[in-house]
Amino acid sequence: MRGGLDRIVLRGLALGVAVLMPLAFALDPPDGDLTRLGGFAENRFGPTAPQAIFVPPLAEAARPGASYDVLVFGDGFSRPGAEERHAPHGRYWTDHLRNLTGLTVGVQPADAPPLSASLSAYLASPDFRERPPRTLVLQLSERDLRERVGSLELSTVTAARPHKAADPAPIAAQPLDRSPRPLQRARAQVWDPPPVGHALDLLVKALPRAVLNMVDGPVEERTLAYAGLFSSAAATTTLFHAEDFRPWRTDRRLLEDRRAGLHAIQDAVEANGVTRFLLLVAPDKGTVYADFLLAPPPHRSAVDEVLSADPTLRTVPLASGLTALAAGGVRDLYAPNGSRWGLEGQLYAARTVARTLERMGVLTAADRSPNVAILPCRPTQPDCPPYRTRTD
Repeated sequence: MRGGLDRIVLRGLALGVAVLMPLAFALDPPDGDLTRLGGFAENRFGPTAPQAIFVPPLAEAARPGASYDVLVFGDGFSRPGAEERHAPHGRYWTDHLRNLTGLTVGVQPADAPPLSASLSAYLASPDFRERPPRTLVLQLSERDLRERVGSLELSTVTAARPHKAADPAPIAAQPLDRSPRPLQRARAQVWDPPPVGHALDLLVKALPRAVLNMVDGPVEERTLAYAGLFSSAAATTTLFHAEDFRPWRTDRRLLEDRRAGLHAIQDAVEANGVTRFLLLVAPDKGTVYADFLLAPPPHRSAVDEVLSADPTLRTVPLASGLTALAAGGVRDLYAPNGSRWGLEGQLYAARTVARTLERMGVLTAADRSPNVAILPCRPTQPDCPPYRTRTD
């Protein structure tokens, strides 16, 4: 009896290996947070267009004792997320912001420990008292606003502004004009060890969806009304967090409560009279692409509208601009295999933050004139510099 059971187990293992190994060799390595979470193939949803990466990175993980012009408390939109341990730095809006302006940029994780605890600890630290940044950017994901944003007690975390202290002079923009390298997504290679664990994880998550038609998981594949929005092989569908389409985003009372909590954080940050606060809420992918779906969701996010309704809260609205870029044919604003920005989304966020810092008086306007000859010159001759388009 025992021998028969052993043979059944061995045959089952052999069958599993026979299925897993070819699949593992064929699968591209996991890259996107949505393909990993939902059990979807990178071969189908991974971007084919190259991304961009600065080597070495221009923004850095904030170090104790270091001084920064801009300190960012951010999640996976601003730095590799907790689930992206092996993701490279150097491809985020924070890097592009430094390249466009010359400002030094440090990035702190905002997703662990709890935001209110990490912010309170920083505002009470010697670093903030002795080396305050000119701007503290709080970057949140839109879905984070479903939960209450912890407020800070102004009197316990930072010193009050000195009486009649003058506003610091704006920082002169000094663009670095570095050129990022193209970054291609990793592909399956016959000489590389196959990601067997990834193949097994994909099978466990994909089989219920394929066999039992179970579509109530954390990731949804939705059909697009227009092709060409993404560079992936899946030209007419893309992936979303299921959370992107929840109706709480239209609850104005809830959003006004979140706005009040964020305003309390702004008051605490700016009490020293030196640091300016800037809120950057990264729109969820479903918010930006809602009108491009074949079956549009019944609800539209009111997050940007409610936050912008308070003119005293310094925030960077991004959703409408990103939607307009998508309507204009810009591909991969968000990664087709993930929930966060692709190259074009990162660039747009960096440019918008730079313009906002100029309006706030933190940064002097950079010269955006094209690099062309001012005096008449003879085309094709050495005294006529070639026209070069500036993208900032």
